[in-house]
Amino acid sequence: MTDPVVPDIEKPNNPVWPAALYVVLVGVIFGFGILMQTLGAEPVQRYMKPDSDTLVFDRFGVEMGRFHLEPNRIPVTLEQMSPILVDAILVALDPLYLNTEKTSTWPLVVSALNGNFLSATPSVTQLYVRLHHGVPNTRLAALREISSVVYLERTYPKEAIFEEYLSAIPLGRSSYGVEAASLAWYGRKSGELEIAQAAHLASLAASTSDRNEILDTLRASGSITNDELARQRQISLPDLVKPVGDSNPQHQMASGIGLKTPLEHIYLALIERYGQDAVVQGSLETRSTIDLALQTRIAEIVQEFEVGTEVQDIALVVLDDRNQLRAAYASQESLFERDLSDTRTVDQLMGQPIERSLFGSLDEITVLRLGELHSILGRNGRSYDTEVLLETRDQLGQTIDLFGHHIRLKLNDESVSRMNDQLSDFRFRAPHLAATNNEIEVKGNLGADSQHQIAWFGGTSSRFTVSLWFTSQIDSLDGIKQEPQSSSSLRREAERLARWIFSAAHKYV
Repeated sequence: MTDPVVPDIEKPNNPVWPAALYVVLVGVIFGFGILMQTLGAEPVQRYMKPDSDTLVFDRFGVEMGRFHLEPNRIPVTLEQMSPILVDAILVALDPLYLNTEKTSTWPLVVSALNGNFLSATPSVTQLYVRLHHGVPNTRLAALREISSVVYLERTYPKEAIFEEYLSAIPLGRSSYGVEAASLAWYGRKSGELEIAQAAHLASLAASTSDRNEILDTLRASGSITNDELARQRQISLPDLVKPVGDSNPQHQMASGIGLKTPLEHIYLALIERYGQDAVVQGSLETRSTIDLALQTRIAEIVQEFEVGTEVQDIALVVLDDRNQLRAAYASQESLFERDLSDTRTVDQLMGQPIERSLFGSLDEITVLRLGELHSILGRNGRSYDTEVLLETRDQLGQTIDLFGHHIRLKLNDESVSRMNDQLSDFRFRAPHLAATNNEIEVKGNLGADSQHQIAWFGGTSSRFTVSLWFTSQIDSLDGIKQEPQSSSSLRREAERLARWIFSAAHKYV
């Protein structure tokens, strides 16, 4: 039996490759979507978060400084910047950035896959990602950058990304962000910049020296007038910027009112308690014992005191009746830690023989230790631990620690009375005080060494302890040898300075 004949049936001409290509494209798109979800999360989590600086406030809640990894970075908002600075940076970097909803990424993807991932002008969001990850040098790195851009712009408003970028971009003179750079280059805040200064800072942000081109673009966009353009183009660069010096704005502020010394003590106290990582990355807030108004006034007093004198070095401390550090000043940071006993004995510094067993360690006598010793006598023999912290809080504002005063030791009444009898008493008027007699009573001692041209003081009032020392230079500025000041004249100068400081402390209490 033969097989039946089966008629031939013509097969439809439907190639398989279009369907396969569709599946591949779907897979690519799906895979790229996953890439957007995963690769882009890292910069968001790391960088788009509340500022991690530890904020330092004075006892009344006024900000004094910040501790952070980047030593010269000050966060700033768009509202705090001058409008002309915002316009200048936008025209220099990405004129339409804030006017578009999202960065167009598919052309970037095509360029990345073709290997031309640096051909297009980067958006501000791209620049922000590159600030932390560098410029991509491979297709994979370029795709990672694009995924980060997509993730950032989907998660945060462009204004927030722009602020983050302008608060972190390096702009020369060891500054990060426009606020720090404004202070470093021009000695003023970013909200106070002139047109030419804004154009110069924008040229730094765009890595171009053509400030005039930015001015021309600002005129073309209507941000400035023809007259303003003409005037600003005539300003030379040396007229725009201040001379190179200490370009750290926080250092400028700190050194101007002597804050570097108390901030250093606050920093060390925080490190000792919480560790370095928690201080520079943990978003702590700390309220210190420092009175910023008093600190500022003392800096002014020192400057006034130096006029007409030949004071070379000076260090001083103000403690309250619980040994909280209210103010500290040193004309050079190292002076605060100088051991005074290397030239003077403890007995000489205290103005009387000291029973060393009563006062703990006397190996080193700094200006702070000198104040602590006199504080014991002024507080009826009670020795308090010196404190520079009042409170620490986390980034949510929840209190972590409250710091009180602790008595370390107590001298017997006989010892206190005997030692107090050997201290000098003096009174002086302070017209600003509300007390009827307008007088401050001080118990302490003065000392001076005419050979080494050094004078010191330690003493207490009802509310404060003040200790200080200074040196007087013998050689005048013109190089002519001068007669050294007598011990009596040095003591008078030390008493004069002490009176001013006590008066200021009682005024700002």
